[in-house]
Amino acid sequence: MEAQPRGVMVCPRCGQPVSYIERQRRGNRVYYYAVHYEGYERTPDGRVHKKVRRCYLGPNAYIEVSKLHADLGLTLKGLMEEGRERDYMEALARSVRDRIRGGRLTAGEARELATVLSRFSEELRELARELSEYASGAAALAAPNETVAKAPAPRGAPNNHAGPADA
Repeated sequence: MEAQPRGVMVCPRCGQPVSYIERQRRGNRVYYYAVHYEGYERTPDGRVHKKVRRCYLGPNAYIEVSKLHADLGLTLKGLMEEGRERDYMEALARSVRDRIRGGRLTAGEARELATVLSRFSEELRELARELSEYASGAAALAAPNETVAKAPAPRGAPNNHAGPADA
């Protein structure tokens, strides 16, 4: 069993803050759990014991269900695996190209995919622009030796100092 600390995150299962992510290996499979620290408790014999609660987040890869998507070149990844969006998009593009080159795409399927991709390309351009803007803003927030003056929060207002990477 390995424990891996993460930034501040909210558990997708219960909505509570996550103290850390636990990675458990069973055979050749890896499973993730959100661990919630809930303080200490005294056992009947008088010893103090840390109290934690775990929420199952899933495996690092969905092996069985991925077999059903092998024709698309997809290996479905678990919630904690970074870069899965990119990997899925690249795999789908490779799959379509392979189907074209291998003659496994009908003319009707080709026309339908071309129409969908034409519509989707504008949305992807807009998303790429938003991602670039976000990255520029996040880089400015993370720039070393830069101080940004912040007005103090009004009395009773929540203290929301979490940046985009912490949300």
